[in-house]
Amino acid sequence: MKTITRLSLLFLVAMVLFAAIPALAQDDARVCEVEAARQEKAQAIPDRLLHAISLMESGRWDAERKANLAWPWTVMAEGEGRFLPSKQAAIAEVNKLHARGVRNIDVGCMQINLVAHPDAFATLDEAFDPRSNVAYAARFLNELHSQDGNWAVAGGHYHSQTPDLARPYQAKLVQLWDGAKRGPAANEPVIQLAAFEFRQPLGLSIQPAAPVHAAEKSPAPASAPDLDKAAAKRAADSYRLAKLAEYRQKHPLS
Repeated sequence: MKTITRLSLLFLVAMVLFAAIPALAQDDARVCEVEAARQEKAQAIPDRLLHAISLMESGRWDAERKANLAWPWTVMAEGEGRFLPSKQAAIAEVNKLHARGVRNIDVGCMQINLVAHPDAFATLDEAFDPRSNVAYAARFLNELHSQDGNWAVAGGHYHSQTPDLARPYQAKLVQLWDGAKRGPAANEPVIQLAAFEFRQPLGLSIQPAAPVHAAEKSPAPASAPDLDKAAAKRAADSYRLAKLAEYRQKHPLS
C-alpha cells in the first residue's frame, strides 16, 4: 500500500507540474497587457493606449486565442526580429548581438531601443522585466505628450519623430487603440493590418507567424482584404531601410 501511495503521489505531482506549463505560457502572453494597464493607471495615460502601442511594437499572433498579443521576449536588431521563448533566451540573444558588436537593439514588450535610451535600464535583466520595460515606456510617452498635449501625436512620436515615419504609424495606432477600447472582436482586423505594415518590415515574421504570413502560405478566405503583395513588399522594404537609416544617422554604431 505504501508503494502504491508513493507512486500515486508522484503521479499527482507530475500531473500538477505538467498542467502548470500552459498556465505559464499564458502568463507570458498576457504580461505585457497587464503591465500596460497598470502603468496607464499609475501614470495617467488614456485607457488602452500603452496596450495598443505594445501590440504595434511586439505583437505576436496566438493561434489558440486567434488574437495578436504583445510578447515580452521580443528582440529586434539589424532589421530582423526574434520572438524568443523566455526571458533567459532573450537576454542570451542580446548578449550574442553585443558580442558581434551590434548595439542598435530594441527589447521587450515596448521595444525600447538600447542605443536611443542608454540609461533606461541598469541591466538586461531589468530591460526584459515587463514591469520595468512598460514603466519606462510610459514615462517616455508622457514626456512626448508634454511636448504638444496630444496623445495620438505622442503615440506616433513614440515610434519616430521623423514625420514621414511617425504619421503612418500614428494612423494605424489610432485605429488599433480605438479597437482595443471596443474589445478584442473589434480589434482583430486592425491588429492584423498593423502587424503586417509595421512588424513585418522589421523582420518580426519569425515563428510563430502572424496571421497575414499564414495567409500568404495558403489561400485567403473570401472575406479577407485583397492585399497587393508586390506593393506591400516594396513598402515593407522601403520602411525597413528608412528606419535603419534613421537610427544609424542619429546613433552611429561604433
